[in-house]
Amino acid sequence: MDKTQGLKVTRRSILKTIPALSAISAGSSFFTKAACAQEPLEDGYTICDNCNQMPMCGIHFHRQGNTVVSVGNWKEHSGKLLCNKALATLQRLYNPNRLLYPMKRTNPKGSVDPGFVRISWQEALATIAANMKKIRDQYGAEKLFIFCGDPKEPRPAAMRLARYFGTYHYGTESSVACRKGSLLAEQLVFGCEYAGGGCGPKTKSFMVMATNGAWSKPHGWWNMISAAKQRGVNIIVIDARRTKVAELATIHLQPKQGTDAALGAGICRVLFEEGLYNKPFCDKWVYGVEEYRNYCKDFTPEKTEAITGVPADLIVKAARMYAEGPGSFALTSQSLSHSRNGVNSARALLNIPAILGYVDIPGGALFGVGPKGYIVHDNGLTEDFVDYNWFKAHKKDRLDKDFVPVWNHTQVQFNPNQLPEHVKNGKLRGMVAFGFNVMIWPQPQVYAEAIKNMDFSCATDYFYRDETHHDMDIILPAAMNYERYAPFGTHAGNKVSVRTPVKPMGEAKEDWWIALQLGCLVDDPKHFFDGDPVKACDSILKEWGTTYADAQKNLPNMTQVQGAKQQPLKYEKGLLRHDGQPGFDTPSGKIELSSNITKMHNLGTIPIYVEPYQPTAEYPIKLINGTRAPYITHSKTRSDSPYLLEIEPMSTVDINPEDAKARGINEGDKVLIKNQYGQARARARVSIIVPPGTAGMQYGWRGDQNTQVLIPREWDKLSGYAPYFETTVQITKEA
Repeated sequence: MDKTQGLKVTRRSILKTIPALSAISAGSSFFTKAACAQEPLEDGYTICDNCNQMPMCGIHFHRQGNTVVSVGNWKEHSGKLLCNKALATLQRLYNPNRLLYPMKRTNPKGSVDPGFVRISWQEALATIAANMKKIRDQYGAEKLFIFCGDPKEPRPAAMRLARYFGTYHYGTESSVACRKGSLLAEQLVFGCEYAGGGCGPKTKSFMVMATNGAWSKPHGWWNMISAAKQRGVNIIVIDARRTKVAELATIHLQPKQGTDAALGAGICRVLFEEGLYNKPFCDKWVYGVEEYRNYCKDFTPEKTEAITGVPADLIVKAARMYAEGPGSFALTSQSLSHSRNGVNSARALLNIPAILGYVDIPGGALFGVGPKGYIVHDNGLTEDFVDYNWFKAHKKDRLDKDFVPVWNHTQVQFNPNQLPEHVKNGKLRGMVAFGFNVMIWPQPQVYAEAIKNMDFSCATDYFYRDETHHDMDIILPAAMNYERYAPFGTHAGNKVSVRTPVKPMGEAKEDWWIALQLGCLVDDPKHFFDGDPVKACDSILKEWGTTYADAQKNLPNMTQVQGAKQQPLKYEKGLLRHDGQPGFDTPSGKIELSSNITKMHNLGTIPIYVEPYQPTAEYPIKLINGTRAPYITHSKTRSDSPYLLEIEPMSTVDINPEDAKARGINEGDKVLIKNQYGQARARARVSIIVPPGTAGMQYGWRGDQNTQVLIPREWDKLSGYAPYFETTVQITKEA
């Protein structure tokens, strides 16, 4: 039997999608002289990094010699159903535009041509290490900013580098604008990460809070919710857009963008006033019930309708239906927190399952478990590996303590959204970055200017990105997911998956190797496992009862490791608090509808509603900037994977038919999206996925299609996130 049967994406099909000249270049540059057909066909295994899921999905590939010839589902892996983003990683691997050698800028910063030239790894690492030590010796280690963007896989190694170099200014794309805004809400309410879960056999009602998991999560999520619908689970979706998940809903609550805190209060009012909430649970395990209940009294169904646009009778119906539990929920990773009151919006929705007692119960969402010391939300793998306590001890010293005191109080990652100000004031002098993308920020040109003004900066990447790398001193070629060992994947609480990589193309090196090698040059090599990524992984895996080599021998099966057993009602058993006492890891020891942490920093107590930006005559459309598509994740899959670019070759804006008609816009027309901060071009997609008065776009397109220029540098007072989902714009047909 042909071992490639069932693996649909092949080297042949990839080359067909690349222009002829590029294909010839790729063939002469990337493939060995020996014909692939002369090499035996071998199995290989790796993990996809082309999305933002943690943990990621498994890829089973076939190789001939050092050439990956086909990819497909890794059937023994927990994330075994690949989407087209995962399949396109093979095309990305053999993209002729890959960065394959260390590069050094030779012209002055600000020059039209940076003058990048190829250098050796020895020179690159020595130069970076010398500049790191120069900053530490002259100004202090804390003046160096270490950043890990996307993919997230280098985070543990980058965080360890920051620790032993001595800088507590370590940040990630999540501390700029991603998952950690919602995580902050979860921590304020429950004391730990708790974004919900799935639908178990006992689940009767399921609330989907502003997430289109059909497009933004692995395929298994959609299969789960579809099966739940078929067996009669009531699905309540809260989303401003009419997404694929909303189409599946029993009830779709469609609030105006930015009014979720009011909707949460309105639903809770029904539960309180009709006696549907779980009073015994609240009396014992919930703090601030009466304070929040009194606040919710003003949010009658009629007032809530006036604010949110959701019909009053539908609010009441949804509250009653969700109370017919046991119920589970799924909170968005991002969207709710991407506004000026975003953390409070997420808190308000989390209060709904909290007062119903749908917390860590059979049929509800269970708190996650994992192996010893595992810290999924910071992707540091384990507390010991990154010396978590060291970062905690230095929170008081970080530059974000006045900017976002609640964030600083709760997070070990530095919030770098005031990077331009810190560089201007000389408080940050240099940066070492992994997977860095300046376009993650609002007004990205301001951050590009800050990088230009640093004493020194460098980054690893798969490709050269001019808008990000133009004024950096050194760019390093990163090995891709088929070419690296670290990190291993952690799945389902007590399983790990490892890789069987091929040799990297050119002189690319895996990010972990780069971080560990730098660590050996600026600190004791023993702290960095003598620069060996597998030894670094083994320092964790041995604590969990296995090794990398043993896990490889176990392939294609995933490897069971020592970890806590999943069980309900962990708060009753002292399994959630660091002191081992019953309750939740909050200041009160209870779920906090009224936060003692926000109170401590004079930033209120309960999640109040704050009116979002309102449309004006000049800018009448609310913009949701950062929506997902099933085939693209933000800026990650643009020119890197032409197959995906063919699906959507230009930035697309979803506009409601009513708004399109009023502007003379038809499907496929090129349009301008403009406000007082900037403008961007796009192609119109006329669709009811957005309601009248609202438009939805992805972010991450470059050049004149970059929507980040439309976002002001204004911040949520709790998270420091910008209002990506709140600004207003005008849309006109391009002349």
